[in-house]
Amino acid sequence: MADSDNSMSLSFVTRRRLLAGTATAALAWPFQVKSRAAEVRGGSGAPDPALVLCENWQDFHEETLALCREQQRLETHLARTVGFPCAKVGLADGTELMLHSMEGLNDAYSPEIEVEWGRAVADFAAHQARWDAADAEIGYSRADELIRQSETAERELLDNLPQTAATSMEGILAKLLVILHDGEHWERPDEFPWPHIRSVLDDLVRHHKYRAGGHRQTDRAAAS
Repeated sequence: MADSDNSMSLSFVTRRRLLAGTATAALAWPFQVKSRAAEVRGGSGAPDPALVLCENWQDFHEETLALCREQQRLETHLARTVGFPCAKVGLADGTELMLHSMEGLNDAYSPEIEVEWGRAVADFAAHQARWDAADAEIGYSRADELIRQSETAERELLDNLPQTAATSMEGILAKLLVILHDGEHWERPDEFPWPHIRSVLDDLVRHHKYRAGGHRQTDRAAAS
């Protein structure tokens, strides 16, 4: 029997890569306390807008990851209990195909197999109806809708990142970290430029911690 058709959507594949590329749910922010956006202020005395944006992005990013994991759990449940909708159709040359979409069934049609093809279409429709009923019961498609909403909010914040100037070192570090994490989800994390950006980020974090430690020592000396 021949292999089935591949009907996975682009977003389906992207989310699988997103999950595979993030073993930990939380981002390793380059400062101790996550909710520092209101405390970190630039030269104007106002909160760093880049840090506020990046922390908002982090919130949506973590929400997207959590929703993806929940959707994956629901999908696994559906696959085990109902099975992905499919139908087997016999071709004119005697071979059989197991197809997982109506597009695949339509492509397989020929007048010579019209009766067999019609039976396969009915089988597929019945299997799809069982999947849809189970989906409605556990909320798989609802999870997909929530993921899309979270992804859209995440992407809008990312699109605004280049126009949002950082007014603190924390804001600069946060912008680099967001760029790094988003880029690694779309590309291979071990290929250019992601290891190079990671190296620059590590250097800046070490430098920032060193300078911050020096300031604390100076402050303690002045207080004494």
